[in-house]
Amino acid sequence: IMAKNHYIDNKKFFKEMVKYRKLVRKAKREKKPKPTVPTYVADCIMKIAENFSHNYKYLSYTFRDDMVCDAVENCIRYIDNFDPAKSKNPFAYFTQITYYYFLRTIQKEKKELYVK
Repeated sequence: IMAKNHYIDNKKFFKEMVKYRKLVRKAKREKKPKPTVPTYVADCIMKIAENFSHNYKYLSYTFRDDMVCDAVENCIRYIDNFDPAKSKNPFAYFTQITYYYFLRTIQKEKKELYVK
């Protein structure tokens, strides 16, 4: 179903997430530090957050760049919660995290503006 012009290859993204998850489990078993997130996975998360911010709903916000950076950080924070047994769509998983983070940030910023 995915056209070639999409910015993320969901199948490759899923494979990389599965590999990363195995590395994390192995590190936990051996009581070693958590491995770094693979470059491809990090790039995908960055692209998701950046492209999501280009939606017309978010273009007018002055803090859009901050939202993108913080959404990426949030995705990395919850990367271990992605379960390949439940979903084979990491794109949707990280898009949801980004979406809800954007909503929370906008609410927080509106409260701050009201207080000012």
